[in-house]
Amino acid sequence: MTIKLVAFDMDGTFLNDQNTYNHARFAELLTKLRAKGIHVVAASGSQYQRLQTQFEQFQDQMDFVSQNGAVVHSNGELLSVTAMPAEAVAATLDVIHQQFAPNDIAEHLVAGLKSAYVDDQITPAAYELTHRYYDHLLKVPSLATITPERLQDQVTSIGVTFQPGVDFGAALQTLRQALPAGLGSQTSGYNTELISEGSVNKAAGLRHLQARYNVADDELMTFGDNENDLSMLTLTPHGYAMANATDHVKAQVTHHTGTNNAEGVLDVLATLVA
Repeated sequence: MTIKLVAFDMDGTFLNDQNTYNHARFAELLTKLRAKGIHVVAASGSQYQRLQTQFEQFQDQMDFVSQNGAVVHSNGELLSVTAMPAEAVAATLDVIHQQFAPNDIAEHLVAGLKSAYVDDQITPAAYELTHRYYDHLLKVPSLATITPERLQDQVTSIGVTFQPGVDFGAALQTLRQALPAGLGSQTSGYNTELISEGSVNKAAGLRHLQARYNVADDELMTFGDNENDLSMLTLTPHGYAMANATDHVKAQVTHHTGTNNAEGVLDVLATLVA
């Protein structure tokens, strides 16, 4: 087995439930992986700025697929961005506000290349929840009527998190049926749905890095736990589902490892460089 690139999801996969990881062990493994010529990629639904913070001491040795594949950085340079058309942004925000009662939604945001944006009327609790996943977060007036032009940014995704008491399956069906043509949405866990241009997924993001580094599908190793990881988990014969992954994900992936809290990703990487 020749592996040239490893890619892992963050929340529920690489990160433990305390939103961190074993820095010392990862530093040792990263050095060994890079010595073998293996590229290391963090592939997340959240923003690039957050990944830069989480991997501050390692960022010059890694590549990043953020916002579910809408944004790809390689060697610190922007390699690819797939933005939502302005009319699709407006239509999606209309869907969120017209199809759901305000008390159904815990929080929602618009994510761009420069920053993520929330309404300036957001509650402190919802702001703190959102800030956990989006380091660069700005409050704007009337998020419901925001446009890329007003933001002076490219909008790459719109996220909506439903309250714990909401029937998430039913809400998801309503949302997906009402989305404008050409858009898609993916579940990232925690009752959260991320909406983006229809071609966006983590596999599509990884394709840019595969082309840059000449990596075939069977030279990839990927790790994930939720629906938005499936595209990259099934892209390669070496996809690993976490022990805490959803049953839907586990059923579609051949390989499995320990939980995010038991360093399941690092355990497999240790075997890879042994």
